[in-house]
Amino acid sequence: MGRVKREASDEPYEDAPRRVRGKARQGGDTSTLLRQHKILATRVQATPWPEPGPATTAAPCDADDPTVLPTLKAYATQSHLPQRTQLMDIAWRPPRSEWAAPTTTTPASDVDEPRAAVPLIFHAAGASVPLSPQPYTSVPLRMYMHLTAADSTSATHPCHLLDAGGHIYDLAWAPQAEPQDGEYLLVACSQHREPSARVADPSNGDPGQLQGWVWDPSTAQVLCQGRWVCDAGAPLQVAWRPAPPPPGTLGVAAVSWSDGTVHLLAIPMQSKGTERLVAERVLRVPGTSCYSLAWGGDARLAVGCTNGTIAVWDLDVSDTPVCVAPVHDTTVSALSWQMLPPISVDGEPQLEARPHLLFSVGWDGCEHITDVADMEAPLRHMHSREPRYATTWLPWSGSWAVDLGDHQFGTVSLRTHDMGRHHALGFHHARVLCMAASALHPFLATGSAEGSVKLTSVLAMAKRKTAEEGSRFMHKLFRLARVDDGFVWHQGFYPEGVLPRAPTRKSGPPVVIDRWDPQVAVTSVAWSPNAGRALLLASGTALGLVHISWAEG
Repeated sequence: MGRVKREASDEPYEDAPRRVRGKARQGGDTSTLLRQHKILATRVQATPWPEPGPATTAAPCDADDPTVLPTLKAYATQSHLPQRTQLMDIAWRPPRSEWAAPTTTTPASDVDEPRAAVPLIFHAAGASVPLSPQPYTSVPLRMYMHLTAADSTSATHPCHLLDAGGHIYDLAWAPQAEPQDGEYLLVACSQHREPSARVADPSNGDPGQLQGWVWDPSTAQVLCQGRWVCDAGAPLQVAWRPAPPPPGTLGVAAVSWSDGTVHLLAIPMQSKGTERLVAERVLRVPGTSCYSLAWGGDARLAVGCTNGTIAVWDLDVSDTPVCVAPVHDTTVSALSWQMLPPISVDGEPQLEARPHLLFSVGWDGCEHITDVADMEAPLRHMHSREPRYATTWLPWSGSWAVDLGDHQFGTVSLRTHDMGRHHALGFHHARVLCMAASALHPFLATGSAEGSVKLTSVLAMAKRKTAEEGSRFMHKLFRLARVDDGFVWHQGFYPEGVLPRAPTRKSGPPVVIDRWDPQVAVTSVAWSPNAGRALLLASGTALGLVHISWAEG
């Protein structure tokens, strides 16, 4: 793979002088990013967690406002974990458009029920307590952990473990235009936990399903509200349309299925038993199968296909893609739009335009930036011999986060002086499979094949000299591991530090030789996009378990 840019320091850490460098060389500035693109920030003044109720927000203001800049500086220099008192929405949202995604539901009596739950051994604070979650139910982890009031998972930091009954392909929190009584999570999973049981009908492939879960703050419970299947097979990727939901629904979701199609589904609030969803809007790319999804506003949808093709739709105009082009050599595993207003020829941001730059990674090990206006000429930034699995847009740094292919994750710089350079943020001890970022705080969540989820501050890790040397950390939220009689859920890890390296020292993460079961892999992570619940993090595993926690320091 290409060269990865990292810090360099010749002096001992405790004696190294603070060197003054310009903002351009330090990695940019969030307030400058907002000012250049005329993006207004909305301060979240109060979050009623864990009580029900809406968050209190201030009026949108620009980056020069004195109430905005102190929070941005605090994030870059002090915060190692998210804080509810520092939440601020800095997302750019393209203009809204009107279009519909009609969906009908019918009972589905032919759906197989999941088999018995896999026994677990839950481990915390030196004690092992047997825990056997049942399919379609959840358990609060705090009751199994014997924690004191000073622990990070106390009453104000509840954790839940829910059992979807089968392999988790993807999950996503539903966006809410107005605060609701609960938070809704859409889970795409298999109907069976055991790999041998997933193919009930060889002609239909893996019989997957969508599940709707709701977190109720008044009762502190997570409940399964609905289960839906489709004749298209198993749901592989889900992505909520970033727009107010139609009346009586949770919202519109784009779902890619194992038969190669993408369905635009209006997800019901709940179901009676298991129901079958029938979408009237189905997207296809001839000669290939659709896999990865990315919304660029509420009408522009990008789809990556298994033959390397990328297609883009403007759904308020037509069901025919506006552009289709071969970009990768094989499956496009992840896509992400540059969510910044395009800049006109006279240097002014076009706030009414739609995003046009698309970043993609694939199983061919390549990274491409593609302009919708010129799809036939993608720009390849780097190639590695390892497949890539994840990428996402980082609103707080104005860059893309990407799986670097060697157990590391980092950012792709868009600054003029080092365009396309990679800055390492952290590492796992196995392949990075998924990542998620938020417009409300600058913390990146990453999941790996070894069963761990880590939180990393993008500002503290990517900007040089904004914090003392050796004070930048990755916080491991949990790790799921396999033991002889079941599985173990580990929590309460110390932070892992990322120190600057001398120029003569070889770059790369520490060499760790380990073995892990494929079922412990973290396959998807998702932050809540809603202001009052922005610190809710959901993590899905190949075992079929989903971990939901309030990730606050």
